[in-house]
Amino acid sequence: MPAITRPWPEGAAMGFDRILSAGDLGYRGKPFNWVTMPDQFTLDATDRLLRAGTDRPRLFAQVALISSHAPWVPVPRLLDWDGLGDGRVFDGMATAGDPPETVWRDRDRVRRAYREAVDYSLATVMDYALRHAADPPLMIVIGDHQAAPGIAMDDRPDTLVHVIGPAHLVDRTAGWGLSCGLIPPDGSALPMDRLRDLILTAFSSRDPVGDRQGTMVPGDGFEPPTRGFSIRCSTN
Repeated sequence: MPAITRPWPEGAAMGFDRILSAGDLGYRGKPFNWVTMPDQFTLDATDRLLRAGTDRPRLFAQVALISSHAPWVPVPRLLDWDGLGDGRVFDGMATAGDPPETVWRDRDRVRRAYREAVDYSLATVMDYALRHAADPPLMIVIGDHQAAPGIAMDDRPDTLVHVIGPAHLVDRTAGWGLSCGLIPPDGSALPMDRLRDLILTAFSSRDPVGDRQGTMVPGDGFEPPTRGFSIRCSTN
């Protein structure tokens, strides 16, 4: 949880076994204004702190990605995952470009920065998924809300849902009305309580017997390089 920078005793009510806040993730680089660290570092810390080693227990984790949070400047760029170190490699990016008080004087610049920040977050998630395509985790990627209507150019509260991972697990979502690839299907959005029930119903039982790697399900113009990788998308 890279956005938690103060004591959060209320977190105990959420039922997590362990909460890793910003100070626990090992980032020693400069913040990107409000954003404490780039999404790439957060995902790398997830591997380093929770998924390292071969004899690891099953893991259910909520990982907050905050590079797409306002003020959206500066926007990081993807680096070599093996060279992130303690995050100081991002320092040049963290101090690049105009500060928020300059960018936010121009609504067109703010909109562009918002678009670029969301693009970075999605690109980072996809690059992380591809990095683990040979032995993929199941990832359910959910946006929490739109930006203000004047920035997002859309006053709907809908956000996207992406289900990425082993084909035999992604196939459990076949009845959700999702579409393959990154383009969401037309139709009504799912309310959050309905999505919760779908997730619990689909993934509360044991894994079906079969090939753990599954089969590759390519999406619209998206070609995973390794077997066992699938992606579906919908609007929530």
